[in-house]
Amino acid sequence: MDLSTGVRAADLLHGALDTQTERGGWVRPIRFAPAQLRALGSVRAWHPGLYRQLAACTAGVTLEFETDATRVMIEIRMDEPPRGSASVLADVRAHGELAHEPLDGVSADVDGRHLPLCLPDENNIVELYLEDPDAAPERGLVRLPGMGEPHVVRVWLPCLSSCCVREIVSDGTYLNPVTQKDQLLVLGDSIAQGFVAGDPGRSWTALLAAHLGLDLMNQGVGGQVFQPGSLAGLARHVRPAAIVVEFGENYRYEPCSSSRTEREVRAYLYEVSETWPEVPTWVLTCPPHLEDVYPTHPRSCFAEVDGMIRAAASRHPQMHVVEARSLLEEGDLSRLLADGSDHPGPEGQRMWAERLSLVVDATREGPETRRARALRIAEKGGEVAFPVAECLRRGLGEVLLANEGAVVVELPTGARLVMGPSRRELRRALACFGTGERVVLVCGGRTLAREVARVTEGHARSCHVVVWRGEAPAGDSSRDIRVLTPAYAGLIREHYSHVEYLAPGELEAALASGAFLGGFDQGRLVGFVGEHAEGAMGVLEVLEDHRRQGWGSALAAAKVARTLELGQTPWAEVWPDNTASLALEKRMGFEVFPASQFWVVA
Repeated sequence: MDLSTGVRAADLLHGALDTQTERGGWVRPIRFAPAQLRALGSVRAWHPGLYRQLAACTAGVTLEFETDATRVMIEIRMDEPPRGSASVLADVRAHGELAHEPLDGVSADVDGRHLPLCLPDENNIVELYLEDPDAAPERGLVRLPGMGEPHVVRVWLPCLSSCCVREIVSDGTYLNPVTQKDQLLVLGDSIAQGFVAGDPGRSWTALLAAHLGLDLMNQGVGGQVFQPGSLAGLARHVRPAAIVVEFGENYRYEPCSSSRTEREVRAYLYEVSETWPEVPTWVLTCPPHLEDVYPTHPRSCFAEVDGMIRAAASRHPQMHVVEARSLLEEGDLSRLLADGSDHPGPEGQRMWAERLSLVVDATREGPETRRARALRIAEKGGEVAFPVAECLRRGLGEVLLANEGAVVVELPTGARLVMGPSRRELRRALACFGTGERVVLVCGGRTLAREVARVTEGHARSCHVVVWRGEAPAGDSSRDIRVLTPAYAGLIREHYSHVEYLAPGELEAALASGAFLGGFDQGRLVGFVGEHAEGAMGVLEVLEDHRRQGWGSALAAAKVARTLELGQTPWAEVWPDNTASLALEKRMGFEVFPASQFWVVA
């Protein structure tokens, strides 16, 4: 077979910022700018020697071309893995899951079909056969070179070691470079670099970039933390359409100061935001890990790092926080973490990519766009979707997911409202976004509620939803009913019979927004009514010595009237066994929706 068409491999590189020419025409891809390499090797770096080694690895770098060939040969010279890679590979082999498999090498995608991992032969050659045997006109028939359909080929270079490339030759008539696309920029540590995917083309970063239709610019460096200054010079080389930031795990290995770490997290994310202010950015909290192999250092500030990341990211409107612990199934970590400690193996990489892709897809649009779509879906849902629709109409909470299969709204308390016909979509959403503090309300049938309870490890309990449909009720002018201020928080907590229903900060936020009314007799508070974070009327309580005097009805009527004044629809959640409340609301004129449609899971 004649391999007569050849090109310089360096002309086909994607995901590299520069190249370095070596003897014999070999070219070494470089994925960091010179100023970045100086920063990684400076005294400000935690482990400059380690960072220099791992920065030389070709994680995320590809050769991409179009050809009519059936066979190509690529000259690739792989270096030995650096010590930082070798130590993790030893842990993987000790763990036993991937003990007999190559854990790095070269793989390829041909027209979207993945070719498995391989290693260069003794002549530094990787040979690829591009024709899909399943697509041959007849069994065993191979098209003549240059006579087949054009192929789009992406060759993934090693992610745990460095390499050089020289030439690509083929049996076709052309080898043309693929146009560079906008990029997914991934900033992170060894988990971003690709430890230990077992295949550079099947790391979570590669899979996410493919899902988004972007080139990958992988800036993962094993052992790295939030290092201010390490982005120097990068902006002139990349044009990211999306950014993922993944750091934090390495703080657990050694002593670290909370105050210094907090400053570094804040400064680093500020640099990301300042450099790419318009680019949507997903910032991951610390990934899941197991303590068995490498326990967290007793003088580490690791336990505080998630809070630092959330606080720092919240300052930048283009940043979305992703709870990284939800990206892998918590009960299956011993199988998903290939080294028994921190690094996802092949199945963990696939799950991480799938879940993160769902989060990115769901939050890629602006929050108001998501809210508008979620409201349209909820309003089409009718009676069963009323709580979600009313919550959205009032502008409460953040829409995490809005598609026809499922809608998920997260409240400031961490609670959730969920609805949707697809149990699978809802299950995936709760797994990918995390289960929150508790699911406040499931809008749907028993089967959906049981699915949510299973995912969240909670208990499902049905409840009625009651809705006011009429005009404002006549007020009782003889009653002294006023809007309560935050100064009454202590009295409310003292007298409310179900204070356990109130999430931390929920009462204070509701009082500050004017959502609570109080009844007064001779200047003394005798009862109160408010609303929960999702907008449902509640927290109705009359002090014992003023019960059966009409205060409950008066407070509820006043709350209904005030809600209507704000252009909102009054509604409430009522347990089926709370016969007194149900009787009161029916007398007042509330419409009662069946308890079989609404479930509190806690």
